[in-house]
Amino acid sequence: MNELSEKYWVAVKYLFIPYLALLFILVFPLDFLLYSPGGLTEVDKLIEIEYREDKQVEGTISTTFVMSVPRPTIFQFLVGYFNEYADINVLPVSYEDYTNEEIAQISYQDKDISVSASIIVAYETMQAIDPAITVSYEEKTIVFGKSNYLSNYDQIHFGDAFIQMVGEGGVIATSIAEVGAITVDGNTYDFTFERENGDIYTVPITKNSETGLFGMNFKVYREVDPATSYPIFSERNTNVGGSSGGLLQTLAIYNMLSETDITHGLKIAGTGTIDYAGNVGNIGAVKQKVLTAYENKVDVFFMSPDDYNTAVNVCEAYGIDHSAWLVSVATFQEALDHLESLGDA
Repeated sequence: MNELSEKYWVAVKYLFIPYLALLFILVFPLDFLLYSPGGLTEVDKLIEIEYREDKQVEGTISTTFVMSVPRPTIFQFLVGYFNEYADINVLPVSYEDYTNEEIAQISYQDKDISVSASIIVAYETMQAIDPAITVSYEEKTIVFGKSNYLSNYDQIHFGDAFIQMVGEGGVIATSIAEVGAITVDGNTYDFTFERENGDIYTVPITKNSETGLFGMNFKVYREVDPATSYPIFSERNTNVGGSSGGLLQTLAIYNMLSETDITHGLKIAGTGTIDYAGNVGNIGAVKQKVLTAYENKVDVFFMSPDDYNTAVNVCEAYGIDHSAWLVSVATFQEALDHLESLGDA
């Protein structure tokens, strides 16, 4: 080996190989889900309602978000592993077949559904006090999950609304519940969907002969119609997804409609889903959300009864006094009642 060749291999050994190793650590993904504390987002910066605009609001109502990293790189995994405030879990089975981009799409779809539920609950609750307030909505059945054997996988998007399917003998099904009775395993049928932008398309989909399924999961939700609801509302784009902001969104929207300020000058936050009956549901990443709220000096932090005990354990583990600010509520009305009691104090 001549001198030039020796210098070349020395360069490879001491420069190129370490560079490749570093690159591998920085970009190679692992099948885990990493959670770390995030921050607070004031709801009135995300949702705007043209009503009682002269009302003075002294406090704030915020949702709590965490940093969620599906399939962290080796570097991100190591950072999270040595961070006492982070948690690392095995990637959920429901995410295994999805890309990170698809996981984000599902999360944003969850957020849209959550906002609609918050608007419906807040508007309907306030309507009993102020009859001028109205809310109208349309029930939609949307694609909320896809299996890897789904025909024309890429053409069907998360959030596309099911319109109809033509079954055996030309029989038309206009609801997903009707599909099974008029289809045969292994056969192909024409499904019609509507995209979020209003475009309608028809695509052939085969009923899998092994599973007896078409490879799609659906969710029924109520999409609010801003044009026939009053007062008018609008939602700003955000990179925060998920349904865990439901309760706090509902409280903030209610406060926008109310004559009085339900915040009483307090910094209010929390986490929890909301359903159409106003029930509060449990969420994930309780530890990170509680720590986020504590670091942001929240006065009142609402959460579901199912998550409350976990939150108390987190506070005790980190030496945090939870008695003054951590509040368990099972319904939206319970949260309103608690805030009203603070105003009387």
